[in-house]
Amino acid sequence: MEKLIQIRVEEEVRNAADTVFKENGLTTQQAVKMFLTQVAHSGESPFNDLFRAKHK
Repeated sequence: MEKLIQIRVEEEVRNAADTVFKENGLTTQQAVKMFLTQVAHSGESPFNDLFRAKHK
């Protein structure tokens, strides 16, 4: 079963992202779906280090 995800982003952010993805043969929808699928399959997020406490 698929679920609908809706988000709001600034128009210039969306347009810039659309351009980048289009240059790579993707729609923004496809890119977001690929991102979420990769995170779900790997159990890792590219943002993990941003949220982990840094130990020194």
